[in-house]
Amino acid sequence: MAAVEFRHIDKSFGAVAALRDVTFAVTDGEAHAIVGENGAGKSTLLKILAGSLRPDRGELSLDGSPVALTGPRDALARGIGLVHQEMLAFPNLTVAANIFAGREITGRFGRLREADMRARAADLLARLHLPVSPDAPVDRLPVAYRQLLQVARALAFDCRILALDEPTTSLTAGETDHLFRILENLKRDGVTLIYVSHRLPEVFQVCDRITALRDGGYVATFRRDTATTDDVVQAMVGRVLETRATVPRAITPEPLLHVEGLTRAPCFEDISLSIAGGEIVALFGLVGSGRTEVLETLVGIAPPTHGTMTVGGRPYACRSPRDAARAGVALVPEDRQREGLFFNLSLRHNLVLPSAEARRQLLVRRAERETSAALLRDWRIRAPSIDAMPDSLSGGNQQKVVLAKWLALRPRVLLLDEPTKGVDVGAKYEIHAVVRELASNGAACLMVSSDLPEVLVLADRILVMREGRIRGEIAAAAADEESVMRLAATAPGEAA
Repeated sequence: MAAVEFRHIDKSFGAVAALRDVTFAVTDGEAHAIVGENGAGKSTLLKILAGSLRPDRGELSLDGSPVALTGPRDALARGIGLVHQEMLAFPNLTVAANIFAGREITGRFGRLREADMRARAADLLARLHLPVSPDAPVDRLPVAYRQLLQVARALAFDCRILALDEPTTSLTAGETDHLFRILENLKRDGVTLIYVSHRLPEVFQVCDRITALRDGGYVATFRRDTATTDDVVQAMVGRVLETRATVPRAITPEPLLHVEGLTRAPCFEDISLSIAGGEIVALFGLVGSGRTEVLETLVGIAPPTHGTMTVGGRPYACRSPRDAARAGVALVPEDRQREGLFFNLSLRHNLVLPSAEARRQLLVRRAERETSAALLRDWRIRAPSIDAMPDSLSGGNQQKVVLAKWLALRPRVLLLDEPTKGVDVGAKYEIHAVVRELASNGAACLMVSSDLPEVLVLADRILVMREGRIRGEIAAAAADEESVMRLAATAPGEAA
């Protein structure tokens, strides 16, 4: 029997058709993947399931009966939970308050039973092996913990249908494996899972069947045991992605970025590294290792406690990202929601502001329209117009905007924090090609990524961090996932 069935679903936002006549069913108790390129309609479909959006046409059926959800609370009451792609949280509230927001445990006269909520939250956190207190403020949690907090919220309401939209984008390999064990237990308990991810190895590991969407329409549904990755990719993108040969890059004899003894207590200490022009170096580590904090310090978001930096052989001591951009150093941040985009400004302004600030230029309306339109076209960003607001785009297209605006500077030193987070396989291929092209043109690239296969395919060298220090360096050509993870997780003298 079908737990969920989408029947002839249409949904448009202005002139953009997000979904067109989508029809397929999810069997009760199965794990079902929905895949597609950015803008294919995956997140829109999940929002309809969760009651956040209503379809323009068509109907949603639960257990064989049509339903018209009135909102997210109605969906939760029917046992439907959604783990959003972006970390939706109240940063000024505690972990327990976030888990029960909107459906608080109350006693007589509506009084909050805070002790009961804290106790229940503690049980959920223990189940997820999250080492945080129910009383901890959410704005102090790492991104990965905030993502898992959404899973805890869904579990708190005993959902029988759990939809997950890119749940592992901020998780390390170990945290991802832990989440998969939780999902397997939920499935064993009869929970129906609907899983959206751009990481196809995860899809084949977790899901029984895979539905591909393209340009808002249904393409096909595959059984995991009879389909191949190439089958699914071709259904998603409508073409075969040809592997491009990596063009050899000329490495400059002198480092373009040199860091000596960089310390920012208590995040990291004694970081020393050099990156030559033409080189792509990965900074890998588990969550909490200090890797993101290193990039933030290099771009002037936070000052170092000790240490020296040079760019192109000259002393480099920036006080802000604006100073860094003017010195030719740019950071593509991890969290596009809080750090990557101005959601109160149009795409046009988001795309041209970094270049205008770095070059001390006044914004000229005609020039900015031409520049932003060219970036939308070159990056194949699906948007209604250059005057659209960022929240009208899918998460992957938002990520493309963040990348496009900083790479338009053609920086000498490019810092990338999870550059392909939340993007589809085609867009990831394009982003890798752009990073390689920048390096080929002489830029020094330092990348943080939790995606080990991406690190191995893109980087020339891998610097591994653990507990705020660089613990080793491995040439990517001689590395594999096991050797990198062993260095990231195992202290000297410990058993691997």
